[in-house]
Amino acid sequence: MSTIAPEAVAAGTYNVDASHSHVGFEVKHMGIATVRGAFKKFEGTVESGSELTLQGTVEVASVDTGDENRDGHLQSPEFFDAAQFPQITFRSTGAHAGADGALTLNGEITIKGTTKPIELTGAIAENGEDPWGNQRVGFEVEGKIDRREFDLKWNQTLPNGNLLVSNEVKLVVSVSAVKAA
Repeated sequence: MSTIAPEAVAAGTYNVDASHSHVGFEVKHMGIATVRGAFKKFEGTVESGSELTLQGTVEVASVDTGDENRDGHLQSPEFFDAAQFPQITFRSTGAHAGADGALTLNGEITIKGTTKPIELTGAIAENGEDPWGNQRVGFEVEGKIDRREFDLKWNQTLPNGNLLVSNEVKLVVSVSAVKAA
């Protein structure tokens, strides 16, 4: 991904294009393999002007790890409790973008009714006009959370002492957003 300076992003409101974006996570299983998943339904906005801000919402029931049983377990009260807490939200509280396109987003993430600060790092991607005349901007960021801080505590200790599911979860977000008219 090539990057741009933040001041090259045209001022305005951009709506996340979910069909060209990704909101995912990675977590170690048994200390051996990394399980990857994503949320298939999400929305968000990017505001560019004197500051760069982002806010977004994912639908918990849209979680997809490629295994229906695991997805059902993740939606249960032992994990996300999708019936009681149907959404995960993020809103940035500050952003720092370097001249090289490096991006740090500080914000708040709310999972299962608990709000905690989070830092996401990455880069602003190339932007400009798409073939249909729409102005676009993109970025890719990632960060880590300790799932126990959000009451996602279900786990099992294995005979070798490893946990069935790591407590550290990596969040991976890639966004393409279209400037609103």
